[in-house]
Amino acid sequence: MFHDFAGRVTPSCAAITGIIHIGIAIGIIASMYKLFLSLSKEFFSTFADIFKKRLTANKPSAKRKFMYYTLLSFAPMVLWLIPIGETGFLYNFLRNTAFNGTLFDDGIFFLITGALVLLGAKQLGLSNNNKNVNLVYSLIIGFASLLLVPVSGLSLVGGVFCILMLLGVTKKLSLRYAFVMSVPVLIVMGIIEICTSSTPSGIVASILGVIISAAVSFVCVRVFSRIIKDNNLRYFAYYDFGIGVIVLVIGIFELILN
Repeated sequence: MFHDFAGRVTPSCAAITGIIHIGIAIGIIASMYKLFLSLSKEFFSTFADIFKKRLTANKPSAKRKFMYYTLLSFAPMVLWLIPIGETGFLYNFLRNTAFNGTLFDDGIFFLITGALVLLGAKQLGLSNNNKNVNLVYSLIIGFASLLLVPVSGLSLVGGVFCILMLLGVTKKLSLRYAFVMSVPVLIVMGIIEICTSSTPSGIVASILGVIISAAVSFVCVRVFSRIIKDNNLRYFAYYDFGIGVIVLVIGIFELILN
């Protein structure tokens, strides 16, 4: 919405945007540090097993399977590199939904997010999810993320969590999967934005950006986890529906006036 009202019709950004994205990733890691330490250990121990030729000797643990599946979910993202005419790549084409001069499509995607969150909230209230993430589910999340990451009005964390909930995966695994997927995406986005930015950021601004974004991210993860625990996810759906309707109406007037 900010890009539209500010008249920004190009996806170029300042370096501070990339720094903030990295800060958000740091906050998520700090909030769930035990999980990330465990997954990092599994990641490096996998390479050790490959080097020692014992990878297939033992059945992978639940943590290692979780790591495998999260990595697999990133595989479909190579499709972002599909050339799309003058736009460049598929990723650029999808990301332009935030810079196309109208809020009409943003409103539609906010409403889609609201519907997805509402369905996830209803499933959360049933308390009958007992499945683990598997190969098929990880690929579904991977292909869904092609839209969830770049399209304006959609949400990676919210989308991944709700999709896994609707597939019957446990609440705990769904939440962890969503946050684990978001961290590499945020870090890679941040690095690209810093490296391609034409507006550098000062040292003081960069330090403050990382500290503030990490702190806010840390709190948001804890609050969101608490909301999930208390089965109050439906309030996010109401928020998305409200914002979606307002943005959609504004977008309609924009199209009429233009």
